Amino acid sequence: MEIQTASSVEDGALRRFYAAAFPNRASFLGEHWRWLYRVGRFPGIEPLVLVDGGRVVGYAGAIPLRISRLGVQAPAIWYVDFSVLPELQGQGHGKALSEAWMKMCPDRVTFCNERSIRVFLKLGWHQRFDANVCSLPIELSGPAASRGAAAGAIGRLFNGPWRAVLNVLLSSAPNLSVRPLPQHAAALVPLLADATPAETRIVRDEDWARWRLYEHPRSGEHLLAELDGVSAILRLFTSLGRRRAHLLHVSPGSNKARSAMVAAFARWALEQGADDAWMAANDEILLAQAARYLPRRHCLRFAWHSDQPPVDAALAKELSTQGLDSDHDLMFPC
Repeated sequence: MEIQTASSVEDGALRRFYAAAFPNRASFLGEHWRWLYRVGRFPGIEPLVLVDGGRVVGYAGAIPLRISRLGVQAPAIWYVDFSVLPELQGQGHGKALSEAWMKMCPDRVTFCNERSIRVFLKLGWHQRFDANVCSLPIELSGPAASRGAAAGAIGRLFNGPWRAVLNVLLSSAPNLSVRPLPQHAAALVPLLADATPAETRIVRDEDWARWRLYEHPRSGEHLLAELDGVSAILRLFTSLGRRRAHLLHVSPGSNKARSAMVAAFARWALEQGADDAWMAANDEILLAQAARYLPRRHCLRFAWHSDQPPVDAALAKELSTQGLDSDHDLMFPC
């Protein structure tokens, strides 16, 4: 077994691993992994692979970013797409891959599952649960069908009455003004700040905005919404046959206007014929409003690690994140 960079292995080997480990996203990853992981933008940081005789059997994805912590900007990495093929799990390969991955950068963050956190905790990571995915299922038969044909039929039966309920619930929500993103990324940067100043924050600068939105393989799906002095980044797209509306980022502004943006987004999603409305955040104002308008909630496990104790302590206090950060929105197959 050998750990290598993803760019050092044959393209077909990567594609075969994607097909085995991430079947729903395999096509997208095969075409766009260099964009997704910002390969070449941060020298020395890119996904690592575990190779056995030319076959990729493990993977540790890395999305580099810049974090401002303790008044200084420095690179950090999101740990994403961590996987070892099932037949090789439980043999220490995940730990070895993670240790090699951690050597790329001293500051690391991730949203992970219960299986991954068992590896990370052994390596000194910390975790908390302040972020949530909030959603509103608008079309019911699809999710119900996953529980069987009878449940799918019941879902179809209740689609009409459910939409009638949503029309009443959302009738008092404000209307959104929606338009394409500005032509240049620099014009978007002021809208990407966090709602409140923080000791530790993600740097969403022009380069970050250009990568995340303007160079996205489906950049045209992103829109700019405005309401009472608050702006938001929206995405309307189709994934696995379902039309999805995502609220990716809400700009600074008054608490009232930011709350209203969540309600207006839910109404907009319904009007656009979306099957699901979705948001991810650890922003208390947005989460409080989502309890009414995006009531389905899934708690996210955020974990972090830094080689520098002061930075580790700063990350422990807070790191404001929304759906535009990490790989929340990018996990949906295209």
